[in-house]
Amino acid sequence: MKIEEIDQVVLIMPDVPSWKNGARELTKSFFPNAKVVFEGAGDLVIQTTVQSDQIVFAAQFDQQELKRETYRISEKPVDSNEFKGFFYRFMSDIASHTLPWGSLTGIKPVKITHELLLQNRHDEALALKDFKDQYFVSTEKAELALDIAKNEMPIVYPNDSKKISLYIGVPICPAKCAYCSFVSTVADKKGKLCADYLRALLIEIRAFAELIRDQRLSIDTLYIGGGTPSIFSAEQLDALLKAVSSEFDLSNIREFTFEAGRPETTTLEKLKLLKQYHVNRLCLNPQSMNDATLRAVGRLHTAEDIRNVYQMIREIGFDCVNMDLIVGLNEERPEIVLSSLQKVIQLHPENLTVHSLAIKKGSRLREEEGCQYEQIYSKDFYDEISNRLKSSEYRPYYLYRQKYAQGNGENIGYCLNGSEGIYNILMMAERQTIIGIGAGATGKVYHPEQNRLNKVYTVKDIRTYNARAEEIIAKKIKAYRQYLEMDD
Repeated sequence: MKIEEIDQVVLIMPDVPSWKNGARELTKSFFPNAKVVFEGAGDLVIQTTVQSDQIVFAAQFDQQELKRETYRISEKPVDSNEFKGFFYRFMSDIASHTLPWGSLTGIKPVKITHELLLQNRHDEALALKDFKDQYFVSTEKAELALDIAKNEMPIVYPNDSKKISLYIGVPICPAKCAYCSFVSTVADKKGKLCADYLRALLIEIRAFAELIRDQRLSIDTLYIGGGTPSIFSAEQLDALLKAVSSEFDLSNIREFTFEAGRPETTTLEKLKLLKQYHVNRLCLNPQSMNDATLRAVGRLHTAEDIRNVYQMIREIGFDCVNMDLIVGLNEERPEIVLSSLQKVIQLHPENLTVHSLAIKKGSRLREEEGCQYEQIYSKDFYDEISNRLKSSEYRPYYLYRQKYAQGNGENIGYCLNGSEGIYNILMMAERQTIIGIGAGATGKVYHPEQNRLNKVYTVKDIRTYNARAEEIIAKKIKAYRQYLEMDD
């Protein structure tokens, strides 16, 4: 048996949650088709022991010792980043290859480069060196993250504790896509779920409008996402937008985004309402422009439907549109993915986000196929995506990663010059308070002086949210008020 063909890896190690999480994620990155467990038998066994001032890793492959390595500890306790660095170096020797993102397993590598630029007083060479040295990131990925961070700086800074962003979530969809792991519920045919949810949502909007006024906060960006917000009828959408515009002061807003992601729920009447209420950025997300793929993953539209709705969007006068594509859906061949990319580029949206398929808990694909994320595309393929976008004047403006992603890749948002998705940047930079409204919405209260966050969660189950709206909202308001007043 070759080591790349192993079926199961056993990690025997101290019961330190951050170490175990990091080791599991890195092991899955090196051996994407292997199951990773912490007890039992396996083709590859990695044992971690701590001995006074050193960490020892020992690997057995096919019941024979393969490698043993000792790393000296700089100080105790060993934090998760230092441990992952040791473990990464050992595993890269075992697997005989490196990973483009090195020891990083988190979803926000650009946030790290923000911090390194600030620590090094914007010395780009020092920030780049520190990023590579600390996390073993490849030069290509380090330069990508640094370039994005530099471009984000004028949008993110200076910090203002009184500026916030709002996220309003509508976790309801006409159907559940096979790849989707987001908290969402399929709408019933009678429309009761939408009606009940809108009633609860309007209560929460009014409650948070009062809190925002009391705290003298200024709304910087507003994002209505999902799910599928355009699942609402035109009458319901009008009620939602009317409440938003009347309850919140949007006079200083930089961006107002609405996800009209699925063309089968997006009509001319709804688009006119969005324009009337000053939405200035729309998301229309084909995911693929191949009809066979769309059918296979449970999308209820065709590529032609996307083109028709896109034309309506332009005719009404929206001048900033985002479109998403997902690499790896239905194991599409490279030429099919590139064909979809070219068709979207020809439409010329201001933002184009390329996602790597992530098979995550809660998705139908995870239940049917497990969490494999085998690399089925070459580096040349990904380079071709980047080159085509660059030649069409798109540049990367934000980036994040996900666990169990196709090829251990990343999600990159591209934009035409001057049309960055501001909310996306602020959300990933985590340097601004974001208030999350609606079932499943997570908020973050940012404290600039300490550079730390307090998170506020909302119950995920939409029916529980609908039934207990007043109680749930009251608890959220209390939590946000407590965190917001910490800096006063």
